[in-house]
Amino acid sequence: MQIHPFAQDPMTYPLCPTIFVGDDITERWAALRPDLFRVPTGLARGISGQTMHDMALRIRSEIAASDAKGLHLLCGFNEFARGEASIAAIVNQIAAILTAARDLYVVAFVGAIPPAGRRWQPGAEHIAVTVNAWLRDHARDTGGRYIDYYGTLLGEGGHLRAEYAAPDGGLSPAGYAAIEPVMRNALTAPGLEPIHAPAETDEEASRRKFLRHFGHLDSNTRLPRPFIQFAGKPGSSHYGVPFDAHGFLNATAVTHEKPAGETRVFVVGDSTIIDGGDLISTLPGRMERVLRAEGLPGAKVFNFGVMSSCLTQMAHLVWSHLLEYRPDAIVVVSGCTDQFQPWTYDPRPGHPYNAFIVERLYDHFFDTHAPRARENGLSYDGLVTLIYEERARLRAEADWQTEAWEEAVVHHYQRAMHRLTKLSSDHGVAIVAALQPVVMRKRHLAEPEREVASGEFLAYLDRQYVRLEAFYADLAARRPFRRTFTAVDLGSIFRDREAATFTDIVHYDDAGREIVARRLAAEVSAALARARRRGFRGRAHQALTRIGLGRRGVAQA
Repeated sequence: MQIHPFAQDPMTYPLCPTIFVGDDITERWAALRPDLFRVPTGLARGISGQTMHDMALRIRSEIAASDAKGLHLLCGFNEFARGEASIAAIVNQIAAILTAARDLYVVAFVGAIPPAGRRWQPGAEHIAVTVNAWLRDHARDTGGRYIDYYGTLLGEGGHLRAEYAAPDGGLSPAGYAAIEPVMRNALTAPGLEPIHAPAETDEEASRRKFLRHFGHLDSNTRLPRPFIQFAGKPGSSHYGVPFDAHGFLNATAVTHEKPAGETRVFVVGDSTIIDGGDLISTLPGRMERVLRAEGLPGAKVFNFGVMSSCLTQMAHLVWSHLLEYRPDAIVVVSGCTDQFQPWTYDPRPGHPYNAFIVERLYDHFFDTHAPRARENGLSYDGLVTLIYEERARLRAEADWQTEAWEEAVVHHYQRAMHRLTKLSSDHGVAIVAALQPVVMRKRHLAEPEREVASGEFLAYLDRQYVRLEAFYADLAARRPFRRTFTAVDLGSIFRDREAATFTDIVHYDDAGREIVARRLAAEVSAALARARRRGFRGRAHQALTRIGLGRRGVAQA
């Protein structure tokens, strides 16, 4: 009996979180079955086109970034499709990945290389069978548990069963439906227990936490870019949703040619803007639906969210890139990222979170007074040490965690906001600046929301939000450049919501996104209405001026 690909219930992982590392097959799996990969319990990290070698390079940072307790590895298809397969190379790469997982106290599951759904290089099928046999017999030697996807998908002639093959040679929905229960059985087998790391010193704990954060330096979501520090990598994806040619999460990249009747709204922010699982579920996608339903059928909302970006980056993005595309309104959602990034990453107020890493690496390799740095190169462990020590030095230099440092962090945020107000006036574009919601302002915390961060860290964020709330209240009262700029405090928008909302300090669920989207859509509608009134008055004044009846002329008449 064929299993419908959406017939199963959402997945619960005993080893939580479990990270799924792989290539095209894993990436498409996440797009087809998002309930299997719900953050933070199941994390899909399939990247289209990657080989085992690519995965081996990123496995430690992936595990560190996710704090994974379980790893599901499914790889090998691209090697065979490209004719790059050899038994020794494949076995060594998989063994290296499984060993890295074991060293990081992660329980690993390795899926068999699937049968070919398209023509492979001569002999490749035999190599795949040999590698799978090795995995079955020896995966446990390097800490892995074997999952037989090959036998599940195998059809006549040693190839992928026809109904399991997609037109491009990957898996069809029926193919994913076939392997899903096999995966479920393996990852929920009785007796599964996380591997507990031995006791560690304070210094070791600090380094481990740093390594976990260090793993967020993912070039797929934070590729260096001029002016704005980083954005997504074109062609890569965020949980299965691809970035456009400019590195943003849009179905098609914005064009200079603005279609007649289109009302362009740009949404700028951090990872909360690109989360949602698919484009229509993101905050911009929901805003577009609301705006069109409530009187703006030509509304087109573009997503310019950038993972981990601070307000200084956002202001530069607006100035250096977005204004030339003639937006009717720009929404900027910020606040929390600017406060928590200096606590963990670059401690210098106003700096993007990875600025110190870029500086230190450049200085390491290009200091002409220390040529041995180039000669010695840099191993992964050496890189971690280099960056870890630089962060410690900068923390001392910046008076990290002092009251003066906290005030400076907010001050730099305020400076960036004032740049935005000026941009709105100088370019005559409506900008709605919103202070993003945060878990500390929710009165009724569900059980998972009580464990999102340490008490010390939450107390710091609470102090910073008191300062930000006062700043937004002042902006709303003074209304600088009131005809073009609007300040909205959404920090407490979930204050009285009793249902669980936040998955961490700043990311919220689908229901929360709908609430925020409707509020922001209302603010955009109001800003556009003010812009239309301003435009009518401006055109009327210009017409009167041309005939000699400007304001002074009218008064005299």
